[in-house]
Amino acid sequence: MFASLLSVGFGLVVANAAPGHETAVQRHHRKGVHCMEVIERSECAIEQFEALLDEDTRERELVTDAMVRLIRLYRKADDSDGLTGVLRRYWDVGTARQSRGHLPFGMRFFSAELDVLFVADIGKARRAPVVKKAGPQTAEFMFTCDDQQRADIVMSERWRRAEQDATRRGVPTHQVYYEAMDARRARRAKYEQRRAERPEKAEEESKAPIFSEMPCELAERLGQDSLIGWNRIAGAASHQDYRRSMMLAEIPDVRPKLEAAVQRGDLRAVGTDHWRFADVEFAGQEVHILRVDLDQLLIARKDMLAPVLEAVRKQKRRMNKELERLAQQVPRDSAMIFAMTQAAVVGSGFGNMREGAATVLQAILPKPKGLQVSVATADVTGIFTRVPTNNPVKGRMLVNLASTVLEGQAQDDPEAAQWLENLDIAEAGDRRALLAAYLLDAEQLGKMLWD
Repeated sequence: MFASLLSVGFGLVVANAAPGHETAVQRHHRKGVHCMEVIERSECAIEQFEALLDEDTRERELVTDAMVRLIRLYRKADDSDGLTGVLRRYWDVGTARQSRGHLPFGMRFFSAELDVLFVADIGKARRAPVVKKAGPQTAEFMFTCDDQQRADIVMSERWRRAEQDATRRGVPTHQVYYEAMDARRARRAKYEQRRAERPEKAEEESKAPIFSEMPCELAERLGQDSLIGWNRIAGAASHQDYRRSMMLAEIPDVRPKLEAAVQRGDLRAVGTDHWRFADVEFAGQEVHILRVDLDQLLIARKDMLAPVLEAVRKQKRRMNKELERLAQQVPRDSAMIFAMTQAAVVGSGFGNMREGAATVLQAILPKPKGLQVSVATADVTGIFTRVPTNNPVKGRMLVNLASTVLEGQAQDDPEAAQWLENLDIAEAGDRRALLAAYLLDAEQLGKMLWD
């Protein structure tokens, strides 16, 4: 969930560049970072970052960094108009410059029935400053397939955080560690109590998509115990049944790994650039692997494979066009992309409701024309959401209603207030989309992972 070219990295690169070789964008960024982090003058920083956004540039990483910084600055200044303007500009760049560069080539062969999509750039997440700041082992924790390693990292990071807190408070480390342990137990007890109060449900067969179940299975067959060396992972599913899904993994130098897996008996060759798992099924089906590009593997269950094989052979695009269009409008430097078609949003939002209630809500709420999420990072992680709508009046009403509800919840729950204060909601400049942004800094990311 993350990006890579940010904060200190940006500052060092730009600061060390000779002034004569700076672009206008780099100059504004360097001065803005200096104003924000060195001399701590918010007005100066805002002026420089706003000037950066006025430049016509394709240095999108610097633009994204400036936008995330501006959101923090405008929020600190309680400037709602400035903040709304930044949210609008973030998506204006993406929708104005559609690009397929952030969608792996092999996704074009995905079945058209799949209407929910995600793409994660593992390289950007691994290098992201916010990930490093959350803990030295955060990236390993996020991508390891070894349960024991994950548990060891959690214990190590909790002790490290206890040491830091103990130093600040002037108390023994073990005291802080056990205090945190007691707090976690109390939260767990509350969770179990709420769970016990809910009506019991019969256990259902797992309906997780293939891209949730198979990444580590694939890594294991390739002789890997982590996904950290992969470039990207992507997947798509049908909102009607997430088991009808496909996955794409971009793995450097994957061909020798596949050949070694066949020799060990972990994979079985089916044809040219075609293998299957020797001992794993998904949704009662064999799991097949196709090499659709140099280092890109498409993973799918057997009963969904025939049309994909034909599409690959003819190099024919099969992907859901509406889903592809929505994904193309997400800024291409995003570390993670998530998109849903109109049918998927409506089906997921109202599918489990009674027919009468669903009808009433659909009449009141603006009709969503899809959902787009972009995860980008400066010195924090920014989660930007866009919901295109068909009714600007209802959209304005929903923005006001959501803001009121969030303010009320923040007043009733101090713990929730700490998280909700990082959420901003607005409407697009043409009033035909609802926008939201959530900023997550390294401290909050650490709390989510280790507390």
